[in-house]
Amino acid sequence: MLRLRAVWFTPVAAALLSFGLGTKKVMAQIQYPFSAIYNSETTLEPIAGNILKITNIGESANAPYGLTRLVNISYGNLDNNTGVITIEPDPATFGLEDLPLGNITIFGQGEDKLFGTTRGTATLDFQNFVGTVSNTISITGGSGTFDGAIGTLILTENLTLNPDPTAPVRGVPLISGSFQTFQTIPEPRNNAAIFSIGSIGVGFLLRRHRLRVTSFE
Repeated sequence: MLRLRAVWFTPVAAALLSFGLGTKKVMAQIQYPFSAIYNSETTLEPIAGNILKITNIGESANAPYGLTRLVNISYGNLDNNTGVITIEPDPATFGLEDLPLGNITIFGQGEDKLFGTTRGTATLDFQNFVGTVSNTISITGGSGTFDGAIGTLILTENLTLNPDPTAPVRGVPLISGSFQTFQTIPEPRNNAAIFSIGSIGVGFLLRRHRLRVTSFE
C-alpha cells in the first residue's frame, strides 16, 4: 500500500504543480502617441540681468487622454542682439543657484498627469511683434494611469508679441510625440504538457488499480 501511494504521488503532484506554475510576471510597455494644440499665455519675468523666469499656462479642447491643461516653468537667457532666448529647466545653468528647478505638468480633471522638463529656444522679433518657439519636453514621470511615464514631446509655437513687455505673450503651441509606461502583467506559461502527463499518469494508475482488484475477486 505504501509503495502504491508513492507511485501515485508523482503524476498527481505534476498535475497540481502545473497550476502553481501557470503564470509569471513580465513588464509590458504601453505606448501613447500624443498630439494637441493648446491656447497659451506666457509671462517673461526678468530676475537677473538678461535671465528670465518663463511661465507658460495652456489649455486645450482636444488633447488626448484628458490632458487638457499644462503649466510650464523654465528659465531663459535673452540675447538682446539676436532676440534668441535659450531655455533651460535648471537656473544654475545661468549661474543662479538658489532658485527651484523648472518643470512642466500636463494634466486634466483626474489623477492622470505627466511630469517633465523643457529646454530649447525662442526667437523674438520685437520690431514685428512676432516670435517662434521650438522646445523639447522630456517626460520623466507621471501619476494615475501614467505613473512612471517616460518619453519625448516636441513643442512648436508661433507667438504674437505685445507692445507692452509686461503683458502675457499669447500663442498656440502644438505639442506632439509619444510617451510610454511600463506595467507588470501575468504571462501564461506553457504547462499544458505537464498537466496532460500528470492526468494520463493518474488515469493509468487508476486503471491498473482496478485491474488488480478485479483479479483478486
